[in-house]
Amino acid sequence: MKIPRLPVLNPLILAFLASSSLASEPIIPATRPTENTSHWVPARTREVKRQLKELPCDILFVGDSITECWEREGRQIWQSVFLPMKAVNFGISGDRTDNVLWRIKDTGLKTTTPPKCCIILLGTNNIGKWDAKQKTDDIVRGIESVCKAIRKKFPLAHLILMGVTPYGNDPAAPHRRQGDEINAKLAKLNLPYSDFLNLNDKMLNEDGTQKEGLFKDHVHLTAAGYQIWADALLPLLHKQK
Repeated sequence: MKIPRLPVLNPLILAFLASSSLASEPIIPATRPTENTSHWVPARTREVKRQLKELPCDILFVGDSITECWEREGRQIWQSVFLPMKAVNFGISGDRTDNVLWRIKDTGLKTTTPPKCCIILLGTNNIGKWDAKQKTDDIVRGIESVCKAIRKKFPLAHLILMGVTPYGNDPAAPHRRQGDEINAKLAKLNLPYSDFLNLNDKMLNEDGTQKEGLFKDHVHLTAAGYQIWADALLPLLHKQK
């Protein structure tokens, strides 16, 4: 039997179909716990759970790849400054607020000791995944929900809520404008026993573009970017001693 030949689709058509599929993907509410199913997550989740189980925890960092990469681009500072302060890294690349809410339930945040301080940096992947189309108020509610879940687990911990770092080099781009909107609303949350820390004025030029050398891809930080974060954090952390 002769097998009919299937037509070969133009690569541009395939790309269009793929982008159309992504564009039609429903936006997951920022407050609905949702598992991150990216292929790299299981290995990183095992490492996160190991750290929670084995390391002393006075400071808990919560977030996405920008938090996870304290152990890569920020490794020297992490090892010399934060590990001696008994810091644990609860960051996983690609996580949105809904993913972190899922992880909090999955792990129960079972640290060896209750942290004295929790540092939360989220929102970047909510902006990027949905191409700045997820509503700002929804993202803020997602970040607030993470803060409340951590507060419920660790009622005596001081929270340091980080502003979303600059997403992209163009200050007029939708991703950057939404980041600014998120930060303006986060600054007004007035969470109990907490500080709000926005690094953007230290990371941007007067015209709103990113300072050279602080970002490796206009989203993720370089070692110099992590140094700025550390310099801003340490005075707040020393206050909690």
